[in-house]
Parts: sequence; structure tokens; C-alpha cells
Amino acid sequence: MLPENFVQSLLNALIHVGNAIVKLLLLPFNLWVKAIVRLADQKERGLLNISSINGLWPFFSFCKRLLVDFVFDATAFLAYPVGLLFALYSMIDGFTCLSEWYTVGDVLVEFILALIGVYMVPIFVAIAHDSLELLLLPIRKSIDFFRKPAQQLDIDIKNRE
Repeated sequence: MLPENFVQSLLNALIHVGNAIVKLLLLPFNLWVKAIVRLADQKERGLLNISSINGLWPFFSFCKRLLVDFVFDATAFLAYPVGLLFALYSMIDGFTCLSEWYTVGDVLVEFILALIGVYMVPIFVAIAHDSLELLLLPIRKSIDFFRKPAQQLDIDIKNRE
């Protein structure tokens, strides 16, 4: 009842599932790297320099670049170094407050959970950024619509009597 290439199909399926799991586990790190690349690109192109903005609304463009582009990427970038320091501080503080109810195992579990939480921050930042971009899309589309020149239609109507 099994197909001829069942073993090969099984191996391909296992490899595919393994690759998908690895990609999912590395997703927060890859989002963190993308935030670093975008921050470097923003610096290189001078996007936060208000004197280089030549659009119709330079202040609004600056605010959008600062709040939507820079802040989210900077938050994702700073999550790992600041989060690691927070987790280390939490662990040191936990070791100084050991008691019969709060053991070394509790401190280590708290430290590992803090590291996992910090590792996931770029995903939450990406979700917030993409949601905000989605909410701003109607505004962007309406601005593009109103920038278009008025269109004129020439309609010839012939009255038949």
C-alpha cells in the first residue's frame, strides 16, 4: 500500500519540517539583524536629517521616519543588549535574595525565562511596526489619491429626436 518512493518522501518531509523549525527558532534573531541593517541604511542615507527632506510636509515626514522607522528598529536593536543586562541583573539580584522559598533553581528558571522573553522582543516589535504601517496605509493611499491631477472626461452626447 505504500508508494515506491515512500522512504525518500519521508526523508524529504523530515528535512522540510526540520528546516522550518530552525527558521522559526531563528526568526527573532533574523528580525534583529534586519533592524540593524535598516538602522545602518537610515544613517547612511541621512533619513533623520530634517534639512534633507524635500517633500511637501518635511516635519510630518521627519516625525513618521522617527516614530515609525527609527524607534521600532532602535527598540528591536537595543532589546538584546539591554535585555541581557536586565536578565543578568535579575539573576544577581535573585542570588542575593535566596531564602528557603526562593532557591537557586528558581533564580536560574527566572534567568532563562528572561532570556527567552528578550529573545522574542524583535517579533513583538515587528508585529507592532507592521500593524502601525497597516493602519497608516489608508492615509498614504489618500495622499497619493489627492496628489493626482484632476481627470477630465469629454463626453459627447447626441440627442436623438
